[in-house]
Amino acid sequence: MEERTPPAGNGKNNIKKLSTATSLRLAPPSDRSSDTYVVQIPRDQVYRVPPPENAKIVESHRTPDNNFQRKRKFGCCCWILLGLLVFGIIIGVTIGVIHVLYIPKCPNFSVVGVNFKNVTDPSSGHGQKNQPQQHPKFDIDLKVNNVNERMDVSFGEGKTNFVFKKHDIGQGKYPSNSQKAKGTNNVHLNLDVGSNGKLPSDLLKSLEDDKKPIVMTLMINHVPMEIKSWVKILKKDLTITCDFDVQDLTKKSKIMPNECITDF
Repeated sequence: MEERTPPAGNGKNNIKKLSTATSLRLAPPSDRSSDTYVVQIPRDQVYRVPPPENAKIVESHRTPDNNFQRKRKFGCCCWILLGLLVFGIIIGVTIGVIHVLYIPKCPNFSVVGVNFKNVTDPSSGHGQKNQPQQHPKFDIDLKVNNVNERMDVSFGEGKTNFVFKKHDIGQGKYPSNSQKAKGTNNVHLNLDVGSNGKLPSDLLKSLEDDKKPIVMTLMINHVPMEIKSWVKILKKDLTITCDFDVQDLTKKSKIMPNECITDF
């Protein structure tokens, strides 16, 4: 078979193909007598330079605007201050509610019974025969009502005086006791009638008339009181004064409705 010779005009095309396959090739010199060369760069090695606008965008992302940073810091500070304000309001409301619910109140006192013991009938003027004479005493029942709904109350020992028309006719101690919240009980007081066991003459005359009420005063001084809860504790020395009317001290007494006053 005959070999075909390539046409003479295909040489330049072959040079172009070789130039695309290589990294850099110089074109064959032209017929012109010049120092100018044409450099052909393959398409797969063309590196494009991004426009200046893209460079500005990239630079802005790398170094954010100072105003934006200031706004961001200001927003964080505002949120922190708002959180502290809300927290302070919650604490203030909680303290206010606790203060209202746990306000210490003084218990209420009232005399509910009085009995004159170990004494003969004042009209007889002498004791019973063949029986030793006992020292006369006053037995008094004092009702104590703790009005605090959430606070307990406790009392220490105090001094008690029983008074009739400015005469101190009985002395004794106020016993220590305690009460739960909203609790009520009776405190029993045993009072001695002086050192000689004698009563004033005007009181003896009043005892003869069992229909006429007798005005008496019960005074309790220097009683240590403590009102406490898990929130607060109040300590105070309490003075209690009870003015009341009573009928027939030697028998079952009748006490008129009364309410004691305190220095709370």
